[in-house]
Amino acid sequence: MDRLLLEQHYDRILSVNRTKILSGGAGDDYLKNVRNDNRMSLVVLIRITPEISGKIVSCIEEIRKIEPELYFYPAGDFHITVMDILKGEEGRNIPKNVEEYIDCIRKSSAKISPFPIEFKGLTASDNAVMVKGYYQEELLWFREDLRESFAQRGLKLEERYKTISSHVTISRLPERYQNEEALLNYIKQPRAFGTMNVHSMEVSFHNWYDTRKEVLSVINL
Repeated sequence: MDRLLLEQHYDRILSVNRTKILSGGAGDDYLKNVRNDNRMSLVVLIRITPEISGKIVSCIEEIRKIEPELYFYPAGDFHITVMDILKGEEGRNIPKNVEEYIDCIRKSSAKISPFPIEFKGLTASDNAVMVKGYYQEELLWFREDLRESFAQRGLKLEERYKTISSHVTISRLPERYQNEEALLNYIKQPRAFGTMNVHSMEVSFHNWYDTRKEVLSVINL
């Protein structure tokens, strides 16, 4: 994926949401009982290595000093959403044809090699702070091939939008921001989290915040 296009994408997220952030953001009532969230979805995701996760945790501790009331993802829940296959819905169950989905994912993944993702800098929406990720073309190819594969086999795909990023969401907003200017100033500071090599992807049935999850398959590249 062209790095400039990704940078523009992340910058656009922040610029579009800047006014909303300065107005306090958009709180999420689900965060009041996050572990009981039952908006379940079928996804392909990438888990983050311990080395990168450790640096993200250090960043979270700094953000916590600015906005202590945010919901912060635990390191074990850090992930990149490769693709939302079946969107989060209240009470959704694992589809009966899940093995067909996994077979498509496995075949598409066999066409690519392990690839690096660099994590550098932060961006934010009106209710989340994210680590920016920059990936190589293999992930782009995988996503496109998987979309085609699902279509050819008549499998339902419920992407909320055509995913192009590789960000890691690290916090969510339960009610409203308290120190908006300080948070924005922190987000704009340059910081590097390092690069990880992706050797596997996970097919997961999880809720919106990844607090409840069932790993259905680990696909090695």
